[in-house]
Amino acid sequence: MSEQLLMELATGPVAALALCIGAIYFVARWVAQNVPVWIDRHLNQIDNMVESHNEDREVYKDSMAEVNRSMQTLHGDLTVLKGDVSEIKQKIANNPAGQPPVQ
Repeated sequence: MSEQLLMELATGPVAALALCIGAIYFVARWVAQNVPVWIDRHLNQIDNMVESHNEDREVYKDSMAEVNRSMQTLHGDLTVLKGDVSEIKQKIANNPAGQPPVQ
């Protein structure tokens, strides 16, 4: 082989093809090593988010139950106040102006 033919092979399409095949091999090997780690890390993050969401949902449900109990208590208190206000209105309506209320 002549020196010129060797130079053409080293700098021509055959060398470019060999370089591309080598680059593809090393990139594919690197990706094959790292992608499973990235996927596992991503799936662990998703699992943590779902777990956190479930915990938040339980707290939300407990809070809503507490709000419901508070609203029921307030409704009972308002019913009592409503009765008291009705009694006061009735006493005011029954007493003529200027007379002290009867106790």
